[in-house]
Amino acid sequence: MIGNGVNLIDSEQSISWNELLRDISNNYGIDIDLDNVFKPFPLAFEEMLHQKSGINHFNDKIKNLKQLIRRCIEQQLKGKSGFNFFHNKLAKLDYDDILTTNYDYGLELSIEPNFLERKIEFAQNRQERKFSLKRNYHLPQNNLYIWHIHGELIDSRNLSSSSKFYHEESIMIGYEHYSSYLQLIQDNIRGKSGTQKVENQSLLVRLKNESKSPFWIDIFFTHNIDIIGLGLDFSENHLWWLINYRANEIRKENSNSKVKFNNRIRFFYPKINGAYQIDINHFSDLDELIIKKNSIQKAKAIAEVLKAFKVHPKPIECDSYKDFYNKLSNNHLLS
Repeated sequence: MIGNGVNLIDSEQSISWNELLRDISNNYGIDIDLDNVFKPFPLAFEEMLHQKSGINHFNDKIKNLKQLIRRCIEQQLKGKSGFNFFHNKLAKLDYDDILTTNYDYGLELSIEPNFLERKIEFAQNRQERKFSLKRNYHLPQNNLYIWHIHGELIDSRNLSSSSKFYHEESIMIGYEHYSSYLQLIQDNIRGKSGTQKVENQSLLVRLKNESKSPFWIDIFFTHNIDIIGLGLDFSENHLWWLINYRANEIRKENSNSKVKFNNRIRFFYPKINGAYQIDINHFSDLDELIIKKNSIQKAKAIAEVLKAFKVHPKPIECDSYKDFYNKLSNNHLLS
């Protein structure tokens, strides 16, 4: 499971969440404080949405902002490969599936340089519109499935110019989208009564019957997962809920549970030498010191909660983020 960290190793290939939201605010002249560390990005997006001027319908504003996100990222990548060395290294490791929260196609391009021209050949379950439980790309040369679980820059549906739908609709950035996605995941795990179709069965029935599932969420219960380059901010409510649900089901295994969970989930994160130490003499002002302390406390809180949720935090001693990815891809830590 790969987050935006792999993009940020090469600043020429991508932009950060903060820079992306800043580009949107600048394009529309929206005055918003994006430097407040306590403001989650999904809510910052909603704040901009409500502040965006104009008389157009609310859904049209969402459409305009999502299409701007696509244009901003495409502009950032214009004339570039769209991937870096570590996309290629990670994509070639011995995994069956990669779940990514990234909208871009750096992982696919690192394997198939003509991916954008051939997208439709690789697309699976491409009719999903707003949500991304089933969408993925199968790259046969590596027999690898790449799942864009937070949507993608431009989906693979055939849409006419007069369609009320749009290709950027799956981009998941706002709080409303996050919350609706969580509800859909919960509905999918509970299943629907009165049907034998795999897609409508509950998660536990699918696992008990060893059914071939089209949903990425089942991978959290059937496969070993390594999480890399993903901060797992507490605003990622759907991922935290899913990890917590798995932990609850593991606790039930001693009480006549008919489904056993033997998979392992590991959370790799860099422990940069000196980064977790605070020397008050190195800070020029109090605000900088507070930000540093909050960052350390947040990382500590995430690791503690993950451990309680039956996920294994794996700090990697390193000198830099680049060193972190080098160690992951070269030293067989992911085997």
